[in-house]
Amino acid sequence: MEHLSQEEAKKVVEKVKDKLAAYFKKNKKTYAIFGKSKGLDSSVVAGILADIPNIKPIGAILPIESETEDEQIAQLVLNHFHIPFLKIDLSAEYKELSQKLYYDNKVLIQLKQIAKSYKDNNLEKNLKTREAYALGNIKVRLRMITLYHLAQLSGGVVVGTGNLSEYWTGFWTLHGDVGDINPLAPFYKGRELYDVAKFLDVPQPSLDAVPSDGLNITKKGTDEDQLGLDYKNLDKVIYYFLQGKNLDQIKSLTNLKEDKINKTLERIKMTQFKRDNPITFTRKELDLKV
Repeated sequence: MEHLSQEEAKKVVEKVKDKLAAYFKKNKKTYAIFGKSKGLDSSVVAGILADIPNIKPIGAILPIESETEDEQIAQLVLNHFHIPFLKIDLSAEYKELSQKLYYDNKVLIQLKQIAKSYKDNNLEKNLKTREAYALGNIKVRLRMITLYHLAQLSGGVVVGTGNLSEYWTGFWTLHGDVGDINPLAPFYKGRELYDVAKFLDVPQPSLDAVPSDGLNITKKGTDEDQLGLDYKNLDKVIYYFLQGKNLDQIKSLTNLKEDKINKTLERIKMTQFKRDNPITFTRKELDLKV
């Protein structure tokens, strides 16, 4: 895998902008709503949207028990690209909803009763092991509710910030952080997105920010802590996987430890259901007349 030269970055950014312009024109939309954190992905989206004719970007800073520094970097980037933004703190809503859906004993008691009716002994164990992920996904979906509300009010669309590295490892939330159109979907994060960010002149604090989903699912709270690899090495595994290489070949080509590679390959396998979503049946499959 090679880095993008600045000339290559320029060409690919121009193509992305052309595709976005065509999408907005076709759908007769003007406003591009996107969530803005301190991170690289949303900063690249901001840089791309900043000067496309007939597209009016609006950044949304949506803190949920977030660090002040995160908001400051988000604002710095939006100001740098002259993108108007609003801030909506969802901490209180998250606290109330998480209390209702997880910490409320009535909900847990009911789930345990249902488990007994199914003779399922694993549910109580699952409730404990999945707590952090379940609570983290509440945050993501609260933010997406808000983004779509803003899009509805403005008559715009939600622009996603996910990249190819996250897509293949399932490092995203169904019905959460996807959006209507995703301009970064073709890009590997560990190499290409940083090159694109440099071309777009993304402010250094965002480039330097440690990649994190801000959900506090693990102790360190970083993407690497969850994924097991930094993005540069993660991208190598994904790249060779997509080329059809097997475990031994990937190990030889990357010089990474086998358990690290296996963890990534297992994530790809176990998150296929996300990439297949939604599953639909055809009328032909159900023997219904067309």
